[in-house]
Amino acid sequence: MNRDPFTVVVRIGLAIGGAIDAYVGVLALFAPQLMQPLLDIPVKDANVAQFAGGELVVAALVYAVAFRDPVRFRALLWVCALDQVFAVVLPWLALAHGALPATWKIVAPIPLQALLAVLFVVYAARPGRNRSATPFMQ
Repeated sequence: MNRDPFTVVVRIGLAIGGAIDAYVGVLALFAPQLMQPLLDIPVKDANVAQFAGGELVVAALVYAVAFRDPVRFRALLWVCALDQVFAVVLPWLALAHGALPATWKIVAPIPLQALLAVLFVVYAARPGRNRSATPFMQ
């Protein structure tokens, strides 16, 4: 395991991002009726929430793979960064259009998720690619 301090910070970020996606995904997948009281996210169609929950669980698995070895699976950090960008932009747009309530449950995570997106992009783009990884994973 790499003991580089930046890698440790990225792994902490991956753990946080993966935990968020796993929590929201499992909630949406198995109890979409709890999305409104717990997260202030109105659910108009439980089936759509369950589909989204399944996708979030898959995204959490991507975080878990990247967490294992962020250097080797650096390409997955781009996917994690995109996930965090969506988690920033989509709620912001929904708030701007009045589709989501402007509560702390909706607004508070936005700066953290923006920071995670920047962290993942900086780490993925930094020089010094892993030469032992396959071309896909470099």
